[in-house]
Amino acid sequence: MSSDVARGVYSSKHSKSSDSKRNLHNSSDPVLSTTVTLTAIDKYAQRNHSSKSLKGTKEKDRPNGKNANGKKRKDKKAEAQLMRHDEKRVAAAVMAAEAEILETQESGFIETESEMERTHKLKQVSLKPHLHEQTSEQIYDLNLTDYAPYSVCYDRPGRHMLLTGRTGHVAIMDALTRTLKRELFLTDNGTSTNDIRSATFLHNSSMFALAEKKHVFIYDSTTGAEIHRLNDHIDPLCLDFLPYHWLLCSVGRAGWLKYTDTSTGTKVSEHRTKLGPCSVMRQNPYNAVMHLGHGNGVVTMWSPSVSQPLVKILAHRGPVVSLANDLGGNYMVTAGADMQVKVWDVRTFQAVHSYFSRNAVMDMDISQTGVLGIGSGTDVTFWKDAIRVKAKEPYMKHRVLNGGVSVKSTRFRPFEDVVGIGHSKGFSSVVVPGVGEANYDSFENNMFADKKQRQEQEVRSLMDKLRPEMIQLNPEEIGGVERDKKNIMMEKRDLSAAADQKPKKEKKKARGRNKISKKLARKHANIMDAGKVKLIEKKRSEAEATGRGEGFMTPAEKKRKKGLEEGGALSRFFK
Repeated sequence: MSSDVARGVYSSKHSKSSDSKRNLHNSSDPVLSTTVTLTAIDKYAQRNHSSKSLKGTKEKDRPNGKNANGKKRKDKKAEAQLMRHDEKRVAAAVMAAEAEILETQESGFIETESEMERTHKLKQVSLKPHLHEQTSEQIYDLNLTDYAPYSVCYDRPGRHMLLTGRTGHVAIMDALTRTLKRELFLTDNGTSTNDIRSATFLHNSSMFALAEKKHVFIYDSTTGAEIHRLNDHIDPLCLDFLPYHWLLCSVGRAGWLKYTDTSTGTKVSEHRTKLGPCSVMRQNPYNAVMHLGHGNGVVTMWSPSVSQPLVKILAHRGPVVSLANDLGGNYMVTAGADMQVKVWDVRTFQAVHSYFSRNAVMDMDISQTGVLGIGSGTDVTFWKDAIRVKAKEPYMKHRVLNGGVSVKSTRFRPFEDVVGIGHSKGFSSVVVPGVGEANYDSFENNMFADKKQRQEQEVRSLMDKLRPEMIQLNPEEIGGVERDKKNIMMEKRDLSAAADQKPKKEKKKARGRNKISKKLARKHANIMDAGKVKLIEKKRSEAEATGRGEGFMTPAEKKRKKGLEEGGALSRFFK
């Protein structure tokens, strides 16, 4: 394959600044601000099934001007609160529309020059000369065989990386400069090596949690000191952190799913899955619902406020070995021991399509642009547009250290075209063009934040923390107006009664054709008596006298004449 495959297609995304976003709100251009405001308000009006904007509308015409029964509200205080809620939604829509103007960068994928070339045949050695200097430095390998296999995870901005060896080695690295920040060697009671099953960063890169042999431990990233030990999390196998709720989730060998609030250190809830040990757990970034994969092929979805699973899906015929969710929260990808990789639509809980894997899948992940990465055996395969439609061939493919290793973990680095791969001989970093989001919000995830900015962001995140009760399948229902329960029950009864009724047969209305007089008239229509013959001759003589051409004809004569004119196979019967 030609090395010019990536020429002029891949664009780097490292020169990003948040100053233009701050200056946009103070823009003095009246045309720009007016256009953005009207566009956002029109979008809001369309979502509320209104053809006019909210400005200038009367109180009764606003979306919350009436209650669920269509009557005007009597409580003026509640109505004023709902009106302020609508104004905040309009302001948020305007700010979102203004921010879209700043998104000037686009993700660049590899494009071939001819139909005979294939992008999955392009290797990292051939791709490296065409990359930006800072991006090409992200292609490297770390030979770490003493504490292998290794797992990898990144913080939310994608600046720091957490490497954990199965037998007790922990390393925190700056993924941008590739420098080591802190290194730990953990042992069990100081005599034997530890067993690290899972690891995750907390609200930022200053703290991280490890699922060790007996309990879950929280460490400080700067000093490496142990901050807290969670005794309630016994024999954990998987960890995950919900950043907007400050909840640390774990599931272990006993099958208990436990939630702990890291801001207060208290246990929020614990649920018994009743499906045995669970080693697969990922969160849905859209609604913060936890997805668990079990040994009997079932995938369950959990919320801390409900003791039973929200949804149970029989995904595979064997154990579920890996699971991943896209950034929009609409699709879920599962891999099972039956060598099947299935894509599920979370909105309908139906399988969209499936793929077959030749080797056992060890780990999966979905990038910010929807690229699916599957680590199986010695290879990591990347599939572009494989979630919404069924892809015929992979986008790129990478064989780790030219074979001879087993892939353990695969993670996409946020806001970068970099993929971290943990395997049985250490760690590898590869570049896959187009997998990272080109534009990022520095107020939300700022990888270049200093100490003061991190502290301010931590305080702001803590003040905006969401309650665990707000986690549900459809988060858009939060903040809405609850309908009258009596009307809802009446509607359900009407629907159930309509479903139980047997369909009635419609009566065939003949409109008097079956009356006795009509039947006798049709019966005697073809009977020729002396009176009818005289009547026919009289009408024919009158027609010839008035000169109406062919004269008078009976219905039988008209039918016979029409059959002779049309001809066909049955024309002989009209002679």
